[in-house]
Amino acid sequence: METPLNGKSFLSQIDPRIKIVTFLILAWTIALSKNLTQALVFLPLALLFFLPLLSESAKILKYLLFADLFLLFVVVTQFLFGSPYLGILIFFKSTIIVALSLFLLSTSSVFDLLHALHHLKIPNRLLQLLFFFYRYLFSLYEQYKLTLKSTYSRGFTPKTSRETYRTYAYIIGNLIIKSYFKSERIYKALLSRGFNGYFPVYRHFELKQKDIIFLFSVLLYWGIVTWKFYLHGT
Repeated sequence: METPLNGKSFLSQIDPRIKIVTFLILAWTIALSKNLTQALVFLPLALLFFLPLLSESAKILKYLLFADLFLLFVVVTQFLFGSPYLGILIFFKSTIIVALSLFLLSTSSVFDLLHALHHLKIPNRLLQLLFFFYRYLFSLYEQYKLTLKSTYSRGFTPKTSRETYRTYAYIIGNLIIKSYFKSERIYKALLSRGFNGYFPVYRHFELKQKDIIFLFSVLLYWGIVTWKFYLHGT
């Protein structure tokens, strides 16, 4: 999600607030589905969202396979010790929800999503924590790779030994110390720029006709599916 998926698709032009709301409604409904029919009726909608992102199909498939690796343990456990049907149901429900999150949320930048959550009345402090965590997680990872590369250049070879464990402990300790000092520098830099707990935003969201049409279309599909397959159970 560092770079939004296909920034030229129509999904990328939809107001992030609308996409977050529609995703939450769809994900919540799918999570409450009690059988495969109720879960799979949302698959055509997910495929419709996928069409504008065909150019990113390889990247999307990689993300889905990565997520399904974790689901595989749940499915195998259900096949061995529980109900195979329940395992299959969990797999499809989770896969469709993850796919919808990619199609709807990954087509906006992280900053736009956080900005949209702010408009949806999510606490500002929580959003700041999420922003800083996301922003400096990659910085911490780069520092880790640099430290590890430096260690290898000094002849370090990982083994199952006390020396290897000690070396990794030193690396982790070094990262913690550097992270602390870096956070102090960032905090002072923010204060020197007049930071008062809020990030100034120069571009605000504005609902347009296409956003309303998109929301109405998704809610219409959701309403028909819910009425036919959830309320009436047919």
